[in-house]
Amino acid sequence: MPSPISGAIVLDPQAFDLLSKLIATRFGLVYTTETAYLLERRLQNRLSLHGLASFLDYYLLLTDPKQSSTHRDREFQEIFEILSTRETYFFRESYQLDAFREVLLPQLHHKRPRGSSLSVWSAGCASGEEPYSIAVEIIESGLFDSWNVRIIGSDLSSQALHAAVQGIYGPSAFRQTDPGRHNRYFRPLTGRWQINDSVRRMCTFLRLNLIHDDFSILGGLFDAIFCRNVIIYFDRADRNRLIARLADQLAPGGYLFLGHAESLLDGNTPLGIAHLGRELVYRKPT
Repeated sequence: MPSPISGAIVLDPQAFDLLSKLIATRFGLVYTTETAYLLERRLQNRLSLHGLASFLDYYLLLTDPKQSSTHRDREFQEIFEILSTRETYFFRESYQLDAFREVLLPQLHHKRPRGSSLSVWSAGCASGEEPYSIAVEIIESGLFDSWNVRIIGSDLSSQALHAAVQGIYGPSAFRQTDPGRHNRYFRPLTGRWQINDSVRRMCTFLRLNLIHDDFSILGGLFDAIFCRNVIIYFDRADRNRLIARLADQLAPGGYLFLGHAESLLDGNTPLGIAHLGRELVYRKPT
């Protein structure tokens, strides 16, 4: 465990127990005693901002019934912005996107009449690289020009969603983007690049808490849901609940894509394992 920062307020075991449970309940993010130092370091500035002397005082502030719900929600939003991990880039885990384009999209095109709808949800989309990557894969499949294509990107971070709507990215976002795609779908903006309007129009972004919010806001069922590198931060109970809710949002025969470090083999799930080309994904029964 890293050594404490000199002069920092120490997160004692009692306060850690209270704060970690509060954060897990609110966001599903799990901190253990081994990762308590992350909580301690990342929340230091919030204590300084409020002039608090201890993490216990901060917990009492967050749970103070006299505080308005607006102020409390605003503080929780600040906490999520600080704690959430948003490491992503275009065409991440590209072998799954290849299977999506080369296998799933032709299947859907073949089974449905021309001009039908196609719906994809990127759950936990961060700053938008994943839904825009999905849009590019759909465009390059060449199969859906006359279809009603709906791509939803959702996240709980307001900052990340603002970046997604702007669609402007620095060099690190393109670490796995070939030059041809970079030139076709992005325009330069003084050392950064913005996604083309034709791709941006395919994607809609909204703020959503995957643990608590009503998914009816999404407006219908999906042919594919990408929820990659999200459930790894949840405990087993929240993970199972979320998977069940995601399954409810899949159309019959729809597919769920998880990150390669994530698996449903250790829990009950309404989804079955399916082969999509060489990729193992999860499918809702027809």
